[in-house]
Amino acid sequence: TQCEAEGFRRITWFIDRPDVMARYTTTIHADRKRYPVLLSNGNLTATGEEPGGRHWARFADPFPKPSYLFAMVAADLEVLEDAYQGKKLFVYVEPGKLDQAGWAMDCLKRAIQWDEKRFGLRLDLDQYKIVAVGDFNSGAMENKGLNIFNTRYVLARSDIATDSDYLNIDRVVAHEYFHNWTGNRVTCRDWFQLSLKEGLTVFRDQEYGADTYSRAVTRIQEVRALRAGQFPEDAGPMKHPVRPQSYMEIRNFYTMTVYEKGAEVVRMQHSLLGEEKFKAGMRLYFKRHDGQAVTCNDFVQAMQDASGIDLSQFKLWYDVAGTPVLDCRGAYENGSFTLAVKQSMNPPFHIPFAVKIGDEEQVLSIKRPEEEFVFRNLKSKPVPSLLRSFSAPVILNYPFTDEELVHLMGRDDDAFNRWEAGQRLAASIILGRKGAPSRAFLDASRSILSDRDPAFAAEALTLPPEAFLAEQMQVVDPDLLHSARNELRLALAQGLKDELLSKYEKLRVDGAYSPDAVSAGKRALRNLCLGFLSELDMSGLAYGQLQQADNMTDAMAALACLANLDCPERQPALDAFYEKWQHEPLVVDKWLAVQSTSRLPDTLARVKRLLSHPAFDIKVPNKVYALIRGFASNHVRFHAADGSGYAFLADQVIALNALNPQVAARMARGFDRWKRFDAARQAKARAQLERIRDAEGLSKDVAEIVTKALAG
Repeated sequence: TQCEAEGFRRITWFIDRPDVMARYTTTIHADRKRYPVLLSNGNLTATGEEPGGRHWARFADPFPKPSYLFAMVAADLEVLEDAYQGKKLFVYVEPGKLDQAGWAMDCLKRAIQWDEKRFGLRLDLDQYKIVAVGDFNSGAMENKGLNIFNTRYVLARSDIATDSDYLNIDRVVAHEYFHNWTGNRVTCRDWFQLSLKEGLTVFRDQEYGADTYSRAVTRIQEVRALRAGQFPEDAGPMKHPVRPQSYMEIRNFYTMTVYEKGAEVVRMQHSLLGEEKFKAGMRLYFKRHDGQAVTCNDFVQAMQDASGIDLSQFKLWYDVAGTPVLDCRGAYENGSFTLAVKQSMNPPFHIPFAVKIGDEEQVLSIKRPEEEFVFRNLKSKPVPSLLRSFSAPVILNYPFTDEELVHLMGRDDDAFNRWEAGQRLAASIILGRKGAPSRAFLDASRSILSDRDPAFAAEALTLPPEAFLAEQMQVVDPDLLHSARNELRLALAQGLKDELLSKYEKLRVDGAYSPDAVSAGKRALRNLCLGFLSELDMSGLAYGQLQQADNMTDAMAALACLANLDCPERQPALDAFYEKWQHEPLVVDKWLAVQSTSRLPDTLARVKRLLSHPAFDIKVPNKVYALIRGFASNHVRFHAADGSGYAFLADQVIALNALNPQVAARMARGFDRWKRFDAARQAKARAQLERIRDAEGLSKDVAEIVTKALAG
């Protein structure tokens, strides 16, 4: 079952709202041969046999919960059992996959331990169950004591899962477990408050990731995802506040704004209060509201009351849509530096603005439309380090010179701002069509290649994605953007060829595979080097790595290089990969995705052929995400000037609408930014949106997305 948000009413009559909480006892009767495993929320209290080869099981959940957290499973599954401090833990998987369940169990135990240590929150059930199934629309669901997962966030083995898979499994298992308190014990009064549980729980899983892996790299990855997905959402037709004021279909509001921007809103409160006062606020929140269905305001009030800090102005973050812009200017005179800050929001937001000027580091509170801050007793003109660790989800404008950015890229003691300076320089080169990078930028990149943290170096040398760069153009030209970005990639590869080759050889990870952060960081930088070297007609290097790889991380990195190259090794590599892995669905998904995201001109033709390939099934969400959503995210090919990409996506949305409206609506989001392009592309996109709108039997899910896109 999947009951969030409004599925329970399809099972039985009920007041199916999140503020209606009840204790559930569930008895399941089933044919033992077809359904040997029966599960529901809470603890197993009784089982029995019935005539005709049937059996039954009874579960009692001692905690009141809303109906959206009800779940039941009847299936043929295998189980991995373990325990933590006397609590029984179970991971259920499809037959034949038990050897891929161990990592998820390790992650669950680690998450339980972390939540006890960081926030003092303990597992409150005697039995905790995870179930992984291949056909699941979402990533995972936090049903009380019975989490249901998409297999891609549970199953892992070194030969079939990449470092990213291992990391994502760790984070998603933790996220769903953390919901046990932030979402289940304290839930939402209504669905407008969705970010109360999701924003807070994303923040908690982000902090878990930062404590478990690298805080700097984790933060960079979060911000890259936020800018690539949530910033465009905040500027597009589906723009909505963290706490939406209306909706046609609630399933369309499980968005990056509610989740990721919601997490940033919680993070800003953490920044304003500090760790100890924030934890005091969490304790007060649970003391007041355990067992209740409450609002975002109740959470903020607990933070305010526990800290004594006035957060009344801060609440605007929940109710006003859009990304704030901070326009900053700096002036140095006689040992003093004046920082002028102007914000775009009216009424003004309360924005935590972390800065370091000279040796002075602090979090400034921006509360007025315009403010000035003076830093005195400086020995020389400083290069300001602004918005450190991305202290607020804003767009920062400051007239940095290239020399200042190179300085920050090499010397800032805030890792996020080192990365950010490099991103700004790269964006300037690409968007300004400056051609070859400056010697200073090349030298700074060379220095980062030798950074003592390979994981950071891999992030810092990854160029800004085309979708992010497109948001900075008045009228998006995807062909020009793609060409300019590839020119910079080629120039960096040529300028750093010797260093890239040397680093590639040195970073080979010997011994048995381990997904630990250090080993994963080395592989990340080594494979980034391979990507750059592939620009230099060195396809043989990638092909050799693919043939010799003893783990999926290295194999997929090599295959991705080959999928982007018009080289003789490309097709044999793709064919051999499928032949080897065709019986592993999650690996086949990777094979589909690496082709749908290829930059080569024949990509759409290839994707169309794959629709009829045995590897694809339009009824399986993971296949749709890999092939169709993968193509819709392929900036240069989806936005082809002839409109073929738009027509293809419209065909798939219409087909999916009849099969799985929720997935169809997610695919339709590919049209969100159509009005940012030239008039000819706009006309072609509009025609396809109107075709979807006029399709017979259009679901509410898709209708809401399409009508808002057309209204713009």
